[in-house]
Amino acid sequence: MRILIYTGKGGVGKTSIAAATAVRIARSGKKVLVMSTDQAHSLGDSLCMELDTEAREVFPGLEAMEIDPTRESRRAWGTLQDYLRQLIDQKANGGIEADEVLLFPGLEELCSLIRILDLYEEGKYDVLIVDCAPTGETLSLLRYPERLSVLADRLLPMVRGVTSVFGGLISRRTTVPKPRDLVFAEFDSLVKRLNALQKILRDRSVTSMRIVTTPERIVLEEARRSFTWICEYDFGVDAVCINKIYPEEAMKGYFEGWQQMQRQSLKIAEESFPGRKKFFLRLQDEEIRGIPSLERAAEELYGKEDPGQIFCRREAFRLTYDEHTGIRSLVVSLPWADERDIRVEKEGDDMLLYVRNEVRRLRLPDLLCRRELDGWTFAGGELSIRFGYGYQMKKDNK
Repeated sequence: MRILIYTGKGGVGKTSIAAATAVRIARSGKKVLVMSTDQAHSLGDSLCMELDTEAREVFPGLEAMEIDPTRESRRAWGTLQDYLRQLIDQKANGGIEADEVLLFPGLEELCSLIRILDLYEEGKYDVLIVDCAPTGETLSLLRYPERLSVLADRLLPMVRGVTSVFGGLISRRTTVPKPRDLVFAEFDSLVKRLNALQKILRDRSVTSMRIVTTPERIVLEEARRSFTWICEYDFGVDAVCINKIYPEEAMKGYFEGWQQMQRQSLKIAEESFPGRKKFFLRLQDEEIRGIPSLERAAEELYGKEDPGQIFCRREAFRLTYDEHTGIRSLVVSLPWADERDIRVEKEGDDMLLYVRNEVRRLRLPDLLCRRELDGWTFAGGELSIRFGYGYQMKKDNK
């Protein structure tokens, strides 16, 4: 099954483009499901029909659904939520709304995306198209699985051991309920499901992430930052859709000054996503709503291209080896990153990569685990991290 994930800043037209893509692929004879994981759903509005958490037929070959993040979160870790709610209710004397406290930013969105794994394993559809929440929330899906894995691998066994030995005593002395084995089992299951989901999302033969933007410079700058972060986490972006391009005839007179700015922005957009396919859609004469309108938008956007194909398989990470020095390097693609925002650390068998306010914990390949971090260089949008034999890490990055 092919998975296409559309992401971008709020208001750029992700939903319209995701829906138009779904209609286009379904008309080609494939079985397609288009799914919205954004809490502020508008997919039903775009398709002119009522949707809920179960798939509904739009026309033969196309189905659609709008995920309820709260419901999916409850399904994914409801037992653990019940245990935490019990603790809060006992200790807060009713002064805190437990449900409000248990809303972890981004986690509900991530639990919604577990449905991708369910659908992939079910194998009912040829193509799954996902209309994601705005970029900031979507980045949560990149961060949480690795962080939860660290928690599961390092902290959870210790907590489980202490609970097994002292849990009964703690419960009697403090009234804190001892967590049941089911709580630990559910958390383990959640982490395993998230790791399985990440594996599928990182498989470029299965999943393609597509960034939707507009020509406005502020929006375009966010799209470029998102591209950098998505590459940092090694997810595959194969295409970029530039939406709401003002037609030349609409830029006459009062708006003539905007014409040159738009041309500059489109030039920057063409240059900003190396190796990725670019699709362009002008601002339509009417709202993109309903099947005929979506079909027209898809025709203009894709032309003769099949939007279900893979347009780019470029990896974000690769290993290199220098025979003369014995140095092995991990090369990371970070387009449009600023060298001043980059920091690299080695922690055991992990590498911590900091880019601005994002941090990626990467389990190093076996070839690099026993080597010392020897420094790094950044040039041409690529970060080259050097690992040598027992060298002391240099104080500077040269």
